[in-house]
Amino acid sequence: MDQTNKMFFDACAHGDLDLVKKALEEGADVNVVNGENRTALMRSSKRGHLDVVTYILEKGADATMVDIFNKDALMAAAKKGHLEIVNLLLDHGANVNLQDKRGRNALMRAAFLGQTDVVNRLIEAGADVNLNDELGRTALMEAALAFRTDVIKILVDNGADVNAQDHNGCTALMRASYSGFEDLIVYLIEHNADKTIEDKDGNLAIHYVRQHSFETLKHHFK
Repeated sequence: MDQTNKMFFDACAHGDLDLVKKALEEGADVNVVNGENRTALMRSSKRGHLDVVTYILEKGADATMVDIFNKDALMAAAKKGHLEIVNLLLDHGANVNLQDKRGRNALMRAAFLGQTDVVNRLIEAGADVNLNDELGRTALMEAALAFRTDVIKILVDNGADVNAQDHNGCTALMRASYSGFEDLIVYLIEHNADKTIEDKDGNLAIHYVRQHSFETLKHHFK
């Protein structure tokens, strides 16, 4: 990467719009990549620099490019909850269901971190709520593990499979049980979570309940 492109790349990362404009005027490539194939759009999207993202998209930044891990700008913005940037990227062709090399997508990242507005927008844009990663985990499982109740309700309301199992046979109910989240356990059971599903070791959700909270939670599994 030459000095002009490096100036552009770093200016995007730091949100310096004047320097971004200067670098482009001097011939910087709006889609220049670093050693991991990351673009300036990815870096500015992740850091929430809306004015920079808006400008470089207008100048031809490609929202569909991916790095060596198959991650794109949308994943970065979704994870951080930058809704306006998510909107811009989707409007410029970002693939809402793109999965990285571990099978994780923008929805999973937003779900785990409780980015409710972004989750809603991604679903509105066609995100598949039941995609799973390389371990078989879904966005609902991620949200359950992190106790993101608002996100869980959005996912369930939009068709998330409450009884989906990962490659170990673990369900969202098992994850909630292990963490001792009583309200979430009740919600999942009320929304048809199956207490009789077994994981690959033959364990039920009740077996995931930690000993210290067993007496409090066990009546939900009768």
